[in-house]
Amino acid sequence: MASSAGDRSLNDSPCVNWRVVAPNGPSLAYHAGCVIGGQLFVHGGIDKKHSTTPLSNLYCLNIETSIWQQIRVANTPCLSHHACIVLEDRYMTLIGGWDGHVRTSNVCVYDTLEKQWIFPRVTGFNAGAGLSSHTAMLLSSGDILVIGREGSLRMQRRSGNAFLLRGSIQKGAFTYSEYSLGVSSRSGHSASIIGSTLYVIGGRADRLVEMHAGHKAAVTTPCGGFMSRLAMLEKRLSPMKKPPGGRKHHVAVSGGGVIFIHGGDTFDGRQREPVGDMFLYIKQSGQWFKLCTSSIGRAGHVCCCHGNRIMIHGGEGGRSVIHSDTYELEMGWT
Repeated sequence: MASSAGDRSLNDSPCVNWRVVAPNGPSLAYHAGCVIGGQLFVHGGIDKKHSTTPLSNLYCLNIETSIWQQIRVANTPCLSHHACIVLEDRYMTLIGGWDGHVRTSNVCVYDTLEKQWIFPRVTGFNAGAGLSSHTAMLLSSGDILVIGREGSLRMQRRSGNAFLLRGSIQKGAFTYSEYSLGVSSRSGHSASIIGSTLYVIGGRADRLVEMHAGHKAAVTTPCGGFMSRLAMLEKRLSPMKKPPGGRKHHVAVSGGGVIFIHGGDTFDGRQREPVGDMFLYIKQSGQWFKLCTSSIGRAGHVCCCHGNRIMIHGGEGGRSVIHSDTYELEMGWT
């Protein structure tokens, strides 16, 4: 039986794992998602391993009832490997991605109140190049920091460029400008900000983490309570002697001085299927901790926060399966 909060000892072992909350959602991987108004929205992606035909489907999960619903709206774009941020607690804002023909730098916006798509005018991106498997973060300045693959529209060439995306939905226009961040070439990475430090994790075989000072995220406290509980595990776990190996298409959540990462594809050559590894990075100590290896191995899944809940949906698993289930992270003691 798990110990109560009052009688735990340092001999108790933390148990962190995933609990299924909605087993029969849409089967998607390399899709985009966000939480708005108590609903988890997911868009696009692929439903078959190695597919080059992205989907246009838009779905939402009522987090309280665990019921999925498809949203049928005209002009829904076809995209995979795109990035997503929320603007004004209303707009699901999709950036870049593969449209089935080219990697694009377009911005596509779903208005969750008016239930319609908006396609702002986009300028400033390099001609003959596009974005996929990149990241996008809303900064406190209102700018959107975009990091990741920028190559020719069809070829696999990568570079380490970063961009600031400025504009507004009301004005119907966004503009890219190159940003001299100095980040190395990455694809399928994650990006998190703790305090004023940007952490770019994974997306390549070596140099797992890059840190860049002088960045501040928009004021949000995702999963603050849960992340604080995870931070307490530093006293009960032994730090890793070296950081985890390189990985891509994992997910990451940050808050309270902690970064939590799960899953992804590794580069070590021994693991040919997505992993279930779960790690913590604690900023104060600068150390990595391995929580466990979950049986839920995923790559290209969506991870979102709602209140103090961390949730994942879909993703590619073992045996080339594209999953439909939705999980919530839970922590207990044994």
